[in-house]
Amino acid sequence: MRISSWRILAVAGVLVLGAGVPPAHAQLNTQHVKGTAGLKAGSQPPPHSYVILPLLYVYSTDTVKDGRGDPFGVSADLTSVAFAAGYVRVTTKKILGGFYSYQILAPIFVNNRIQGTEIDQNPGAGISDSGVTPINLGWHFTRADAVAAYNIFVPTGRYNHGASNNTGYGMWGHELAAGTTVYLNATKKFHAATLASVDFQSKKEDSDTKVGNAVNLEGGVGGDFLKGGLTAGLAYYASFKLTDDVVDGIPGILLRGKNKSFALGPEVSLAIARKGVLYGFLKFNYEWETYARTTTQGSEFNVTFTLVAKPIKLPAP
Repeated sequence: MRISSWRILAVAGVLVLGAGVPPAHAQLNTQHVKGTAGLKAGSQPPPHSYVILPLLYVYSTDTVKDGRGDPFGVSADLTSVAFAAGYVRVTTKKILGGFYSYQILAPIFVNNRIQGTEIDQNPGAGISDSGVTPINLGWHFTRADAVAAYNIFVPTGRYNHGASNNTGYGMWGHELAAGTTVYLNATKKFHAATLASVDFQSKKEDSDTKVGNAVNLEGGVGGDFLKGGLTAGLAYYASFKLTDDVVDGIPGILLRGKNKSFALGPEVSLAIARKGVLYGFLKFNYEWETYARTTTQGSEFNVTFTLVAKPIKLPAP
């Protein structure tokens, strides 16, 4: 019996990743959450309904790097935590030959230690921004999968211009994404994946502040084991700005330059099945940022449990 293992694309903006030194102004961040795509990032799950509950995301840092890669300011241990839930529906309807799906992902609990325009702030817990994928197309070929999506970040989080307790970004975000998973052998046991996305943002509410456009690359190399019930490998993410930030009322950003980061780490996904019935998937992912410029350098950890809305009877071996 082979269980087809897959990854759900998590696109909600549930965490602010900024800098962690005494109060000052730093680079702004998009609503894209780095590191959640991981292995098989370029694959769409089979037609069905799925519930994501929970998606737990933790980002920790004690270092800020300047444009040359040198430590900046005074180090401080900061941790941001987000807890989210979502719904994914993959239909049998095809558009341009690809299966149509949509997704909603919303944060239930967020404790942001880091704000987008200020450093070392602690706004307390609250709701942050949500992510909606109105269209996601998935293709399945003999030795590869492919996906293309349009994601919208909705400013549902608490935000007031100039406030010190914001948990949201106060802006709309738009993201175009495309990726592929390539199978390295005929049995599809080993695979390599990359998902590329580009983020565009509106101005923040009641200000002329605007986050620069950014590119994200996510994916990994791994294999399926235990007849497909276990997927393990090495995941990565990379993110870099394309354009400069514009900050309302500030003559210049203290940490100049477009932020860039790269992270690498292990990922494991386990299918939850009993007596030939599939109930869901449990994924663990941990990635260290090995490179950072004009931003924090730390690590992210996420756990995602994806429940099949209606348990699936697996084919006999």
